[in-house]
Amino acid sequence: MLARGDDRGRLLEILLEVRDAKGGIGISQAGLLALAERLRLFPSEAYEVATAFPAVNYAATTPYAADGCGDLVCGLLHGALGAGVCRNRCDGPRPEPVPRSFAAYRAAGGYGQLGRIMADPGAAAQMLERLSVHQAVGRAGVGFPVAEKWRQVIAAGGTPVVIVNGDEGELAIFKDRFILENDPHGVIEAALVAARVIGADQVFLYVRDDYVPIHAILRQALMEVAGAGLAEGLALELRRSGGAFICGEETALIASLEGRPARPVERPPFPTACGYLGRPTLLHNVETFYRVTAAWGGTLGSPASALLDPEVRLFSVSGRVCAPGPKPMRGLLRLADLVEIAGGMQDGHALGGMVIGGSAGALVSAADCYRPLADLLDEGLRLGTGGAIVFGATDEPRAIAARMAAYLARESCGQCGPCRIGTAHASRALAAPGPLDQHLLEDLAAVMGEASLCALGRNAGRFLGRLSIPGRGVSA
Repeated sequence: MLARGDDRGRLLEILLEVRDAKGGIGISQAGLLALAERLRLFPSEAYEVATAFPAVNYAATTPYAADGCGDLVCGLLHGALGAGVCRNRCDGPRPEPVPRSFAAYRAAGGYGQLGRIMADPGAAAQMLERLSVHQAVGRAGVGFPVAEKWRQVIAAGGTPVVIVNGDEGELAIFKDRFILENDPHGVIEAALVAARVIGADQVFLYVRDDYVPIHAILRQALMEVAGAGLAEGLALELRRSGGAFICGEETALIASLEGRPARPVERPPFPTACGYLGRPTLLHNVETFYRVTAAWGGTLGSPASALLDPEVRLFSVSGRVCAPGPKPMRGLLRLADLVEIAGGMQDGHALGGMVIGGSAGALVSAADCYRPLADLLDEGLRLGTGGAIVFGATDEPRAIAARMAAYLARESCGQCGPCRIGTAHASRALAAPGPLDQHLLEDLAAVMGEASLCALGRNAGRFLGRLSIPGRGVSA
């Protein structure tokens, strides 16, 4: 079965469509061999891709589960439900999303900036200046200036590509889902403006496979945009990710779009100079693109519109709280305030602490949650992409750390030894009974932090380094 073309770049999408057609059962070995022959690939090349992405469900005998997992939040609340990956539904069942319509978005002034740039190519330079004045920064955790990234792509020459990263593979993060469910046209307009400014001819929306309702929302939105003549000269394409956390790294994501296993490559060259198929590539996550619209005023009228204020941060709050979910916050003073905003602790639980910053984040004690957030940031706490997993006083911190380490070990792409071996050793050490071997954790932290190829391994090293600090570590 081949869909939407038969080039190698669509290999992952084809594998996912085969799975869908088979009711959640992944492609068989015989089917993969036939597909490899059709695409003129070596069987090993097709096999690498089929086995690199959990959502492909290669050669499985049971359907790919659409809910439940064995990761941290589900483990805290329900016990281990299985070996599946985190589906970023840690805020529980949600009503069917009702996004702002194309008509409503345009009535609020949406696509006005895009229209001005299409009518006046000279407005592109003004747009870059606006981004600089607005001090727009990336929202993937690093905070790189948006205008500088766009300028790097332009300076590289050639015909660039724009990629919207909606994979959102980080543990218990659902901020991008919140934006796409509520205001998809804000993201699309920003991506189209970026394409016009940098001179791109292709835009990919790369969205995680589990966000099924969002697929329909985006397909409809893209049809409306094309029908209105707002994408003239641009190829717009929605692609699904395969459930691999490593695709949060730019070069790994690009590899998956090219039909290769999701493995990072050394930089430089950076994707802004040599990315998708060797072309200059501009890649931002959903939140970054959405916030870019604030540089020209944005459009109000959506629950996501609060993010047009650069001082508002979007937290994904989950765990042992009564009302988990996305929480836009301005001027957060203490982490403990997130618990109050999320409806307080569940009955029978007192605050034990929080996991801040995702799968390689920090375990923050209850006492530190009541300290000024500014002090914690000064001491090196990183908020990352805004994840806050709340755990109770009876939850064992070491068991939480062990689940985090197991997640990192599973999601390592295995390409470099420090990450592949180090995360596995760390996972076993934290899960083993008896006292922790602090010297082992310190050694692993140093090796992974210094020698890993990409941020997954380096951040895993920093995670272990924090755990091994006396008085702030995890006790047996």
